[in-house]
Amino acid sequence: MLKMKSIIVIAILCSGLATLGMFRYVQGQKKSKQPPKQSTQEVVTAKIFLPVGKKIEPSDIQLHEWPQHIAPSGSFCDMSEVVGRVVRADAYAGEAILEDKLAPKGSEGGFSSVIPPGMRALTVSVNNYSGVGGFVLPNTRVDVLVTVPSPYRKGDSITKIILEDIKVLAVDQIYEREKDDPVKVQTVTLLVSPKQAEQLVLASTEGKLQLSLRNTADRSTKLAYGVKLNELITRRQAYAAKPRSASASSVENTKQKAVQNKQIIEVIRSDQRMEVVFENGERKASKQLTQ
Repeated sequence: MLKMKSIIVIAILCSGLATLGMFRYVQGQKKSKQPPKQSTQEVVTAKIFLPVGKKIEPSDIQLHEWPQHIAPSGSFCDMSEVVGRVVRADAYAGEAILEDKLAPKGSEGGFSSVIPPGMRALTVSVNNYSGVGGFVLPNTRVDVLVTVPSPYRKGDSITKIILEDIKVLAVDQIYEREKDDPVKVQTVTLLVSPKQAEQLVLASTEGKLQLSLRNTADRSTKLAYGVKLNELITRRQAYAAKPRSASASSVENTKQKAVQNKQIIEVIRSDQRMEVVFENGERKASKQLTQ
């Protein structure tokens, strides 16, 4: 009986040890399959929607943990570096606040903070036609064309692209773009350099402006020479001219072929000069030339 009891105790101990070993093995497998913990850092994000021209207050932002390897470039880790700055591009709730979306330090809130240093905002008058049917909206890009009397020919006009790839800052007094729906506007404010501002004012004073809407992804510029009214009409008349009759064309082609098949060669021998005429490779005539 004593021996039987010892065997039962040993069996219980062995089964317990086996169970414990299996439990530790399973736990080890679970830990090995878990991805390694990634390092994180705090990033300043928007707590609410921040429109263009908004001066950031402490209640507008928050700190959010971001994986360190995907933290956006130009982000902030300290809220004090963002408070008081002005938003230059819309920021949505949960979006990281980036340096390139903020106006320069010291900028005051409002529309003027949207203008980058060294650039100017200039407003031009438009109607539904010259404003591309109301599809010129804030943050779209346009080319500016002007039609003026030709300085080279009296009574003629010329149309030319004077500015390319110009950003629209505002339409009327709206500088926040919410939808792509067309709107009726009377003025459009463009972002231009000082030199472009001079060109735009002169063009609007001397001629009639027209805006041409661009694809926002198309940043290329092409050299345009302009078109004159006289050239436009002349080209259309040339296309409308009737072709000559077939008989007249055939006669002219026959004459051209005859001239092409006829060759005149000057031959110089000692003190003699001669002209020899060949047609289709055969000698037809010759003429003595005087010295």
